[in-house]
Amino acid sequence: MIRSLPLVLCIVAHASAGVITLPDPHSLPPEGETAVWSPLFQATWDAMNKEIGGKPKKIDPPNELMSRLDAFDWKADTVMPEGAWKTWAGEATPDFLKRVNAEAKEMTGEEPFKLSGEQIPGTIACFGLLDREVEFEKPFFRSARAPLEFGAEKSPVRFFGTDGDNAENFGESVEVLSYRPVDGSLALEVSCKGSDEKVILYRPAKAQDFATACRWIREWRKNPGQSAGLPGNWNDRWLHKGDEVRLPYVSLDASADFAGALQGGRFYGKPGDPWAIRIAKQKTKFELHEKGAKVRMETSIEADPFAAEPRKVPRRFIYDRPFFVFLWSEKAEWPYLGVWVGDDSALRKF
Repeated sequence: MIRSLPLVLCIVAHASAGVITLPDPHSLPPEGETAVWSPLFQATWDAMNKEIGGKPKKIDPPNELMSRLDAFDWKADTVMPEGAWKTWAGEATPDFLKRVNAEAKEMTGEEPFKLSGEQIPGTIACFGLLDREVEFEKPFFRSARAPLEFGAEKSPVRFFGTDGDNAENFGESVEVLSYRPVDGSLALEVSCKGSDEKVILYRPAKAQDFATACRWIREWRKNPGQSAGLPGNWNDRWLHKGDEVRLPYVSLDASADFAGALQGGRFYGKPGDPWAIRIAKQKTKFELHEKGAKVRMETSIEADPFAAEPRKVPRRFIYDRPFFVFLWSEKAEWPYLGVWVGDDSALRKF
């Protein structure tokens, strides 16, 4: 008999219609919807496994999502922004919760975490927190006179960026990772003040999952430096006079409950088997604007025992259809936040 193991994973942010949350990077965002993913959920999941005694030896019945979470291989300290995140794991007691909230308050000024209702003796509680704001080395310009027409419906939304006359002034802070007019895909990397972090904006030729998008970005970032190609070549990494950049403002609040997708007994080969996930939640708040980006996320877990061609014309980096936004540390293999802007629900209307 599988007893309920309250596993609560919460990444905190506010929710808005049309925004969904994905627990791992391998799920394709539903068509026509905006989605968010962050490895903070993964970090909290890892903290749960470590507290219980390692990864489970068996999941019965098998659960593909839990298997992917258990198998995910990454270096959290490299991926997550230093000093802006933390996870906690321990027995679900009032004293443990008090300590977690005290440390969270030092980071954010708030006490965001709670335990669920009735606690089974031996319940494991895990929490995660990410609170980070980055500022572009050079802010973009906001458009006040005209909208950007986004998506197939051409929804008028507010945007920021730079016109052709000023594009070359961003040569030190904006790097072109990819520009392929043949299929309409493009990617820019924007440097941030005071850190090695980047904001990466990737508009793919067609919708893809976060893992695929990250794989492409890792490939393009293998040879950094803005002198990769001669002006006009496909691998020219500079912005030049005549190039355009247009980015819609993004503001989203999203929340999700993953408990229904994380069913199955988790056998660790130790007293307490099997464990079961009872609660798994995530919330996220994210903003992208002309000066930079801001993310606030919180996670909580409770677990109960037992149970190509040269260009001859200026380029146009116009993000007027679904695109990714990533917050990514310079030497990291994965971003610490990914947002798929699949519709206009998170965009600022004009």
